[in-house]
Amino acid sequence: MKAGFTAFVLTLLSAVVIVIAACQPLQPQQPQGNESADGTECSTNSDCGIGGCSGQVCTAASEATGVITTCEYRAEYDCLKLTSCWCVEGKCAWKETADYKACVDIKTKNI
Repeated sequence: MKAGFTAFVLTLLSAVVIVIAACQPLQPQQPQGNESADGTECSTNSDCGIGGCSGQVCTAASEATGVITTCEYRAEYDCLKLTSCWCVEGKCAWKETADYKACVDIKTKNI
């Protein structure tokens, strides 16, 4: 019984040493993807591009061709031709025009 307890304590101590060794000081978070240090991914509309299998993703132009999505097609994706992929407050996003919103409402009601 004493040997089993000793093995348990050694295992526990080994685990603690491994956890402590694996700990690293926190580093400042680096910007994700194409974001700048201030968290923006665009400053002009030309900084944005369209990606995804169905062209449904609005993202940084430098990353648009590398965006991988599933290849299903939803009826509301037709509505994207009524809008633009723009830089909105430092983030690439679809500009929700009245025509776009009306189209999405119609397409999603027919599901």
